[in-house]
Amino acid sequence: MEIVQKLFKTENKRWLLVSLIVSTILLAPLFLLFVNIFNIDGSAFLYLWNNLLLEYSLNTVYLIFITSIVSLFFGVIPAWFISNYAFRFRRFFDIALYLPLAIPTYIMAFTYSDILSFTGPLQSFLRAKAPSLSNIFNLDYLQIEVLGIILGLSLYPYIYTACRLSFSLIGSTYINMSKNLGLSGLKLFYKVVLPLSKPAIFSGLFLVIMEVLNEYGAVKYFGVNTYTTGIFRAWFSMGNESTAIQLACLLLFIVFFFLFVQKTITKKTKFYYSKNSATQKLGPLNKNKRFYAYFSCLVPFILGFAIPLTYILFNFFYNFNDINFSKLLSLSANSISVSTIASLIIICVAILFLYVEKISKLTINKTLNQITSLGYVVPGAVIGLAIILLFTKTPFLQSFSLVGSFSVLIYAYVFRFLAVGKSPIKSSLEKHPDSFDETAKTLGLGPFKILRKIHFPINKLALIIAFIVTFVDLLKELPITLILRPFNFDTLATQTYQFAIEEMMVDSAVYSLAIIIIGTIMLVLLKSMVNKQINAS
Repeated sequence: MEIVQKLFKTENKRWLLVSLIVSTILLAPLFLLFVNIFNIDGSAFLYLWNNLLLEYSLNTVYLIFITSIVSLFFGVIPAWFISNYAFRFRRFFDIALYLPLAIPTYIMAFTYSDILSFTGPLQSFLRAKAPSLSNIFNLDYLQIEVLGIILGLSLYPYIYTACRLSFSLIGSTYINMSKNLGLSGLKLFYKVVLPLSKPAIFSGLFLVIMEVLNEYGAVKYFGVNTYTTGIFRAWFSMGNESTAIQLACLLLFIVFFFLFVQKTITKKTKFYYSKNSATQKLGPLNKNKRFYAYFSCLVPFILGFAIPLTYILFNFFYNFNDINFSKLLSLSANSISVSTIASLIIICVAILFLYVEKISKLTINKTLNQITSLGYVVPGAVIGLAIILLFTKTPFLQSFSLVGSFSVLIYAYVFRFLAVGKSPIKSSLEKHPDSFDETAKTLGLGPFKILRKIHFPINKLALIIAFIVTFVDLLKELPITLILRPFNFDTLATQTYQFAIEEMMVDSAVYSLAIIIIGTIMLVLLKSMVNKQINAS
């Protein structure tokens, strides 16, 4: 009752009420998912426990472990060199190390499995030029260890981005103090820099773990049974609704466990820096350090971007005469249109939540804002399953037959990627004092006019950045699209997956290349926007 009273007494209660309604709509699928877990037959859980759970759990944990190790290695070390040392091609690597994000994980997995296969270029070359070595490399590469390395090469930019910023913010004060105490080189890095950057490292690592838990295309292709593939198999192949619901809920508990660990670790470590503090000057590199710098930057770029792109380009030109360009343009239009529409809606919803939080100052709004941001940590398969349950199990919604429509697909996209759009907008809004709003109020401006005439112009760059990051994520998205897309509606991602799963890698390359080109253009634009924002700060 107290919450209701505060709601009616607060200013701008209409805005707050709208945000509460939108929050309820977004959270409804997950609420229904948890409700349904209590309405299923207990025998389904016994079957799950006795036959599937151990394999799914061990595979998921093992895959997370391998991917995390590879991502940390290729994310932390290059970020340290680029943040602290001057060397040739440094600026190039600073952009290039972001580019693996333009290649979806499933495309990376499809490409490397084809490169490493018995009929692929590596083993074919070795059989022709070095038969003795060909026996060594004549292995089955569809193994979970190989998949973990491939995923690590694809996902390390999350850690690199977080570390790059953190290492730059440490500044000269901490570094000089440590040097005065006799610390230098590796000791300085391990005893000072890494502990101070622990929140950033774990934030990046958390995103990597979430992406692994969400992954479907790559793990399906490699034949690795995880929670995500189990949900697809139980629901769509076996028609076992109960098992699918239980797997989805178990996966959510795992996600929330990792979220709790990440929050706990990041809260324990804090450091403060002054805007007036000098940034760490870029130092020279001796011969040994120069080798390690180039090695740490070249290897992830070559393996994570250059080789996959080169191989896809080769297949593209090899199959050039057989390309159906009208279909390519049609699928590109489908991907761009749904990504654009969903990104624009996400930005609008993000602005609504963040602006209401700014003007209301109520705890309930802040709490709901945080809860709705959890969508990004919920795997796509779980979201898809929850939304199907919502529109098939709710009597009021059953009559509308919305499953398989564009509206439901966009709805799922908004819930899944809302947090991605919120992040840059929230950072920008927090930079501007409340006095802007107070001054506008004294001039007779209402909330909408304040938003339109003040916040839109001064946060324009952040809105563009939010659009780009959500667009790139949506362009690559696969599990939700596979589950909820309308009949006979394909995107670049689904077409790439369908050709790859049928071992038609040459045909898959055409659509893979389109995703990479669009994603790369957007990421380069994003990097430019981020630099502008940094320079304006």
